[in-house]
Formats: sequence, structure tokens, C-alpha cells
Amino acid sequence: MNIQDKLNFFQQLIQCSYNLSLHSYDPELILVPDKLQTASAKDDDALILLSLEESIHCHINAGIREPLFIDNHLGLIWITAFEYENHSLRGIHTLGPAYSARNSYQTIKNELDRHNISVNIRTKIFRLFDQIPVIPISQLFQYAVMLHYCITGTKITTNDLHFSEKAGKNPSDSHEGIHIKDHPGIWLAEQELMNMMREGNPDYLTALARSASLSSGPHFEFKDSLRQAKSTAIILLTLCSRAAIEGGVSPSAAYTLNDYYIQAIEDSKNIAEASNVCRNMMEDYVQRVQQEKTKKSISGPIRSICDYIAVHIREKLSIAQLAAQAGYTEYYFSHKFKKEIGCSVAEYLKQEKIRQAKMMLSGTKMSIQEICDELSFGSRSYFSSSFQKETGISPSEYREKNTKF
Repeated sequence: MNIQDKLNFFQQLIQCSYNLSLHSYDPELILVPDKLQTASAKDDDALILLSLEESIHCHINAGIREPLFIDNHLGLIWITAFEYENHSLRGIHTLGPAYSARNSYQTIKNELDRHNISVNIRTKIFRLFDQIPVIPISQLFQYAVMLHYCITGTKITTNDLHFSEKAGKNPSDSHEGIHIKDHPGIWLAEQELMNMMREGNPDYLTALARSASLSSGPHFEFKDSLRQAKSTAIILLTLCSRAAIEGGVSPSAAYTLNDYYIQAIEDSKNIAEASNVCRNMMEDYVQRVQQEKTKKSISGPIRSICDYIAVHIREKLSIAQLAAQAGYTEYYFSHKFKKEIGCSVAEYLKQEKIRQAKMMLSGTKMSIQEICDELSFGSRSYFSSSFQKETGISPSEYREKNTKF
């Protein structure tokens, strides 16, 4: 296969998952027509002119041959790879654009709002941007490595990628201007809080209050107070998830919860919501550490199933599915689970879902129906009756007595 055949095959593989365009240019950045092109050359040139040309020329002039990873202020990302024959540049190949996060679209909308653009042009721009896929940044890094291999036959790693330089001073150049400030007592208070999380100590709120009295979070300029609250919550979440792992919570459960709570924090519309997500998160991790402490005598396969249930508690789980996950027959699994845990699989699932529902009722503004759907209860009536049987009160009564808003 020649280089073009490899590139065509590579693009077809990528487009099995993402509508990501691969375009080739000559050394003067003139588009080379391609049968597999998914967007018009005019649209692609419009995007290229946004941010690629200057970065590509700087990369070429620096004599660098590894791929260039380009992102601009709108959150759009391109991967650029270079085709050389001996010392002569023969072609430039760009993969993109893509978003690395869903909020990039909102960034573009905000940017357009700053300019006096007609409705027709705005509609055309949004139609173009609607076609751009959202791809995890780690996946884009791998695509860059594979694109380079298609063109050069040389294997590299993600450490070999280069990134476009932004305008302005590199932060690493200004280390001499950093003034070390005193943070009296913060480290000790933080360690006390993390130790309580590792131990599943229910008095963790006292340590949190002590830590909060010493520090209001990271000291740098934020765009607004909500962004500061979210960033501080995410830092605390990261610390708590790692402390929970040290306390016995499985990494898969801790990381899944970490992703869930980060999204909940980012979705918060005000500081109160972000704070309540934070409280729920800490309570959740502490309870899970406490549960792990009581599982010392439980066999590895059953403990793994408990971890699996914790990660997939929002899904509809069956005994057959869990038995298969453990590698047992349903009959043997059901008896072994009840003998070691002290209750049936169905009872344990219901208890875990009710525990999660209690946190959602007290710490979120989700409706009872939304919580019922989120936890796969099947029907609101079944959820309400299960909740009342477990707690002695209805979901709405529990929310009224325990709401944290």
C-alpha cells in the first residue's frame, strides 16, 4: 500500500466511530482533492484559516517532523502530520476538527455572540460546527500516533507529539516571579480530613470545617465565583476518591464515582448545587469505605460483585447477570452471596439503590420520577413502596426532612 492508500484506509477505520475528516495539502497548504472527503473544500478552508496556517508554518520552519497537535480559543482541535521525502516536504495531512468536550460548542456560541453576525451566516456556521465530533483527548493522541505511522512507517509515542504555542508568555518562564506564601495549618488539616476518609470516619465534616476555615481553595483568578466553587469541589473530589481507594474501595468503583461526581459538579447551576454535590460525594465515599471495612471476611468473588454493583447501581441488574459476572451458577451464587453478606441479592440491590436515592433526594433537585428512572426502579409506585419499607417514610417526606438546599 502506498501512503495515500494507507491514509484512505485509516480514515475509513476512524469513520466507523467518528465523522472525523482527514485532508491532505501540498507544502503551500493548497488542498489536494480526495474522493473520501466528507466536507466541502470551502468549509474546510474556512476552518483551516481560523487557526492552522501560522502554527503549521512555525512547526515546519523549526524543522520538526513529528505530528503537531493544534487547538484554538474556540476549543477546536486538529492533528497535523508531515510527509517528507529525504529533506523535502511533500505533503501536510490534517485530521480534524474535533471537540474534546461538549462545552466547546458553548464556547463557540459565546464567541459568536460577541460579534455582529447576520442570522444567515450564524446559521451556516452552526450547521458546520454541528457536524464536528466530540472525541476524548486521549483518543485524539492515539490518532496522532497512528497518523504519523501511516505516513512515515515510524512508531512514536504520545510523548513525541508537539503542541502549538499560544500567544503570550509561557508560564514556565515566570517562575522567578512566584512568591512563596505561608499556608499555616492547611496541610495538617488536609491530612486529618484524608485520614478520616480512609478510615470511613463519620466525623469527617468536623475536619472539613476545620480545613475550610484555613483555606478557601486554590489561590488564582477565576472568571466567576461559581467556577471557583466548581474547581475547588473537583480538587476535593480527587483527594477523596484517592483516599477512599486507600481505605479499601476498589479503584474501578472510585474512578467511576469520580467521573459521575465531576459531571454533577460541572452541571451545577449555582454554588449551592455544587456544594451539595460535594457533600453527597463525601458521604458516599465514607459509606463505601465503611462497607469495605465490614467485608474483611467476605470472599474475593463476592466482594468483587459488591464493587460491580456499586459501579452499575444505576442499571437494571439481574441475579443471572451477576452470577455470570462472578463465574457461578445462579443457584450457587445466590446461596453464597446470602451466606456471606447476610441478605439475598435482591435485598442487597434494593438497599444499595435506596441508599443512593436518599443522597439524591437530600442533595439534588431531581424529581422523584427522575430519581426513580435514574436508579432503574421500573415504576414510581414500586420505588415509593420500596423506599417507605426501607426507611419508614415516603421519598417526599424524606426530602422534606433531609434536604440540604
